[in-house]
Amino acid sequence: MISSSVYYCAILHLILSISDAQDSSIDTDAIDITTTTPSCITPTNACHGPGPPTRPLAGCEQYAQCDLSTNTVVNIATCMPGTVYDVTLDNCNWTYLSFCDVESCPPTLAPTVMPTGSPSMNHEAIAMTHIKSKQYLIEQYVLISYTSAGLPYPSIRYTFDSFIDSLDTMAVQGFGADFRFLLYEGNPFQYQAGLVNLAAFLANAMVETIQSDSCDELNWQQVAGRHAIANSCGQEGRSYQDEGCQENENDYTCDVDPTMEITAVTSGNQVRAPPPFKCEPGNENAGYWDSSSGTAVNDVPYSNTAGRTDVEGCCWWGRGALLTRGTCNIGKLNYYIGKRAADEGRPSLYPDIDFCKNPEGTCASAYTEELRWTSAMFEWSERIQQYQSGSWSYEDQLFKFLNEGMTDDSFIASVGRIVSHGCHEAGCSTLEVREADARMSNFYLIINDIFDVASLMEPSDGENTTTPQPVESFVPPPTPLPVWEETTAAPVPVMKNFPTLMPTEEEILPLEGSDAEEVMTIYSWMPIIVGVVFMIR
Repeated sequence: MISSSVYYCAILHLILSISDAQDSSIDTDAIDITTTTPSCITPTNACHGPGPPTRPLAGCEQYAQCDLSTNTVVNIATCMPGTVYDVTLDNCNWTYLSFCDVESCPPTLAPTVMPTGSPSMNHEAIAMTHIKSKQYLIEQYVLISYTSAGLPYPSIRYTFDSFIDSLDTMAVQGFGADFRFLLYEGNPFQYQAGLVNLAAFLANAMVETIQSDSCDELNWQQVAGRHAIANSCGQEGRSYQDEGCQENENDYTCDVDPTMEITAVTSGNQVRAPPPFKCEPGNENAGYWDSSSGTAVNDVPYSNTAGRTDVEGCCWWGRGALLTRGTCNIGKLNYYIGKRAADEGRPSLYPDIDFCKNPEGTCASAYTEELRWTSAMFEWSERIQQYQSGSWSYEDQLFKFLNEGMTDDSFIASVGRIVSHGCHEAGCSTLEVREADARMSNFYLIINDIFDVASLMEPSDGENTTTPQPVESFVPPPTPLPVWEETTAAPVPVMKNFPTLMPTEEEILPLEGSDAEEVMTIYSWMPIIVGVVFMIR
């Protein structure tokens, strides 16, 4: 038979647990997990709806700490081995003493959705609401820059508020053109494609500028530690001032003014980083920057990879989140959202900025906070989303990627080539896409861990859904980019007001037969007794 001391301690534990629950004034509604939170509780939805500030995740081995003012996750913590989250204590507790009924999540299958050729717009902001709900994750994993030592910090130039304001303008409100950034806002069957589109945009912006916290293109190309000052004319063999529009679009191209003088406002933050780009007339030999000594060597003939040694007329380097560069792209920016639009009687977001006469206006104007984003979203809308070569079109491939399970690496690889080189096929350029692996890992981080697009693909009544064919998934290589990780050490279980004679785990677990059954029967009734006390109250 079971010893009387163990029996007594078990009953005493039940009584003190009930008393402790009463003294803690626990919100009884919050304990009912099935009525206050989604049926499948994950880090992306744990804080949705009313409830306590700490909530268990699926399986109860982890719990989320919530900001109740915004219904967003502040932190994810893991209970130590042998413990799970106990909703009666709002903390971790030994598994055999805990009450938590949040089961693991089942897999989700994605239905097929079709493109329409243009976004369906109405006043129901489905996409924007979802994006705003991910503010914490976006700020923690996307809008992150790095010091010269590789330490992460919240970006100063790329903030969530300016991102959201610009996205609302470019994707929802519109900017006067017959196209806009594709979010498919208000369409419950297509806005998931809009989130994938936004993820591809952010994945590339993270590499181009956010990680370096820069607005201007950096002088990164070097040979033996020497960076040509003439790199402002173009890097990787390009000549930005000669990158005008095609014959049927010549009217957009900015004229090159050889007397223009501009100095970029941002440069790299590395030790002995090259100075900001500049353009100015004269001086055929602009020289180079010696990164080993941190000094400029001027008045010597040192050329960039395109053969330029001067910087005359070289004012068309990249600016904004996507580094919009060249006389064609900057000319289109001016035509659609700059001074030219206003001069010609069309709607303009920035009627006072002539980007053809002041291309640095993106990074140095009263509107710079938003222009870093809007200029990039404009280029994405005009150049990336409308890209088509033969039978390959960006929008068709976007939906194809979504419908086939979001695992085909070729989509984001093609997008990276379009952003960097203006073509989508592998081998279409002799140049490699810089940090292609980082762009890809960023993309999957955003669609899977931040936007959690798969969870939004719930089939509607009567809709034909198919199981996607297995495709080998991309496994990101080790990079300094942030990944989902626990931000605090696992908490130690808290035993609230437990009696000093409380039997230890060793006293209970070795019991066998009817003795063990008696003890476990007593503890199995504890949640029911606690619930009865709450009902009486």
